[in-house]
Amino acid sequence: MFDRFRVLREISELDPEKDCHKIAFLSGSYDFPQDVEISLGLAFFRTYAIPSIAKILDATKQFENFGQKRYDDTTLILGEFLENGLDSDSGKRAIDRLNEIHKRYGIKNEDFLYTLTTFIFEPARWNDRFGWRKSSPKEKLANFHLWRQIGERMNIKNLPRTYEEMEKFNRNFEKDRFQKTPEGMRLGAATIRIAVGRLPNLPGVHYLVSQALFSLMDPPLRTSMGFSDPNPVLRFLTIATFKIRAFLLKFLWPPRKKPFYVTKRKSPSYPDGYLIENLGPR
Repeated sequence: MFDRFRVLREISELDPEKDCHKIAFLSGSYDFPQDVEISLGLAFFRTYAIPSIAKILDATKQFENFGQKRYDDTTLILGEFLENGLDSDSGKRAIDRLNEIHKRYGIKNEDFLYTLTTFIFEPARWNDRFGWRKSSPKEKLANFHLWRQIGERMNIKNLPRTYEEMEKFNRNFEKDRFQKTPEGMRLGAATIRIAVGRLPNLPGVHYLVSQALFSLMDPPLRTSMGFSDPNPVLRFLTIATFKIRAFLLKFLWPPRKKPFYVTKRKSPSYPDGYLIENLGPR
């Protein structure tokens, strides 16, 4: 019989602040690799619902013209420091590259901060709904401390000092700023095309993927993105599919014996490998 909770026991012995990177790595690379990627993919949509963020992203035309590359660039840059550590050589280079990309745009500090909060809270919220187990309090705190350190290295100002203050900022910012805009709608449509583009080109695939994504979004987000309510039958099937997946992972699927590395899998945009300094728009 496999030991499904081995990683969680190891995490329980660690300190959520001092060992924040190790906890986040164990959680994301062993217990929740696909869940983290799905939840952060959905987090993209939340940033599109903020008009000031959507305006900058839409103006770059990166999602519209180079959607898959934009997704791969983001995934790889984050993977470099999340998998290797903030103080590793590749981790430092990845954060330097992230800062270099962002400095050419007039991004407001509060928009940087809000985007940071989506990386803190969306994975745990996803696990509350669809994970084979919920994120533990230590995992949530570790993710907060890790991303707060990343925020400091990105020179983000006014970072809340506690988990509760950060979450309050996240909730209030969405409540005050979520708004439907043409820019956000274009970004949403482009991102759906990215998801569809990774699947077989069959009739009805775009509709099914769209309905599945709409089903996973909360009503305020759907409204702010200009998306319609999902087909009730497809919404039921989408939710049921992820609930069944969680059951299978918990009781029938053996746990990972080796960590999953985003940076080591074959990337559609970089089949022959990549240099950190070349990731992102030129």
